[in-house]
Amino acid sequence: MLPLTYLLLALLPVFLLSRRTHASSAEILQSLDDVPVLHLTISRRGGRFESFASGEEVANLTHLAEELKKVEERFNLTRREVKGNKLVRKPKVRGVGGNEVGVLMGEVAGAGKWYANITMGEPPQAIEVDLDMLTSDFFVLTTTSRIGSKYDDYFSKTNPSGSVLGLAPSLHLSQIDSPTLLSQLLDKNIIHRPIFSILLINGEEGVLSIGGTSARAVDMVIQQTKDELDRLAPPDNALKTTDRPLSGRSSHPLAAPIQGQESAWQEGWRWSKVQGAEGWWQILLQGVWVDGSKVLKNQPAVIDVNTPFILAPPLAAKAFYASVSGALQLPVPHDNFYIFPCLNPPLADFEFDNWRFPAMQGGKGADWFGMPGGRFSLGRYQEGSGYCVGAVVQTAMGVKLGGLNGEEGKNVRGAGELAGNGMRDVWVIGEGFFRGVGGVFDFQERRLGFRTY
Repeated sequence: MLPLTYLLLALLPVFLLSRRTHASSAEILQSLDDVPVLHLTISRRGGRFESFASGEEVANLTHLAEELKKVEERFNLTRREVKGNKLVRKPKVRGVGGNEVGVLMGEVAGAGKWYANITMGEPPQAIEVDLDMLTSDFFVLTTTSRIGSKYDDYFSKTNPSGSVLGLAPSLHLSQIDSPTLLSQLLDKNIIHRPIFSILLINGEEGVLSIGGTSARAVDMVIQQTKDELDRLAPPDNALKTTDRPLSGRSSHPLAAPIQGQESAWQEGWRWSKVQGAEGWWQILLQGVWVDGSKVLKNQPAVIDVNTPFILAPPLAAKAFYASVSGALQLPVPHDNFYIFPCLNPPLADFEFDNWRFPAMQGGKGADWFGMPGGRFSLGRYQEGSGYCVGAVVQTAMGVKLGGLNGEEGKNVRGAGELAGNGMRDVWVIGEGFFRGVGGVFDFQERRLGFRTY
């Protein structure tokens, strides 16, 4: 029996593609909205995150450690300071550039980033817009071009052209004077609601909706899938779709569009208020569940779709894996990673707003697209090993900072200084969580909503 989520994610692209002879996917989605919404197809640059070499199933720990270092360096580019009567996040180094190291808005068109293709300017010119949940500015690294599909980077002739769409909820992270894209769209009445939502269809494709969500389209596909299965199945031997029972699964589809009822779009989502230092989408992770038992509670968590892992602070990571039968921490230099028996992967849930949501789940054994250990696995530990590397990764960012030879801004073991970035004891909920879970980000109410698909 196939989980309904897998059928949905497989059929949603087919649903859109089958109608492209008459309308674009954005037009199809927009036809289901009760207010103007921009729906953009997003992709992961370079394809899905690969934790092992092509054609193999053994985790590349050296590569994983390098990716972890990149993520930690991104989060360490901000600091906290008091502004008026509140605590806010600020860039440690101000500046916008091509691929400068140590600048929050320095990297453009980087591998592994989620991006959308949009057209802008007169005449219309196509550009790739990187999504960045750690910054708030919308900027384009270009000069004018007559070609129409190519921009010339004015920062460096050797750096790629492109742009960044900052999705952070605070202007305290802004480094340029121009208004955000969301505020520009609202001012021009192109959208009516100060929200955006993200739905990942798989590891390399998804939908970014600005001004609304794609939830109604998803609900329609779910209903059509159920109707087709019911129609094709013999009465006495009906095909069934199953989902592991979770208190977090929505029990009803979103309400149909109701003109004049502003609250309709909010139905079916579980909401959490943004908290902590103002700047990022940080909310309260009320509980971490492993195989039906609550092992951690009240953990601060930052949401970032560009992070390929689920990052946990040291004490939380140890408590998490202590609840996973047979789990072991790897020795230095790979002690950020844990391994678990491939044939017995844990079922992990994250609790938000008193609602449990599945996190990187697969069934017992190698039953998710052939990956040993299921969705929770980053690959087999060693060739022939019965252990797999877990997708929850330990991070010490926010605990130690810049020790050796006065190298500022680097995480160095044994440095013994607090990083000052406010990430001590904070989780980072990355891309893996959004497999089967949609997120909506509300700027006006400063809140974040989730729902399962």
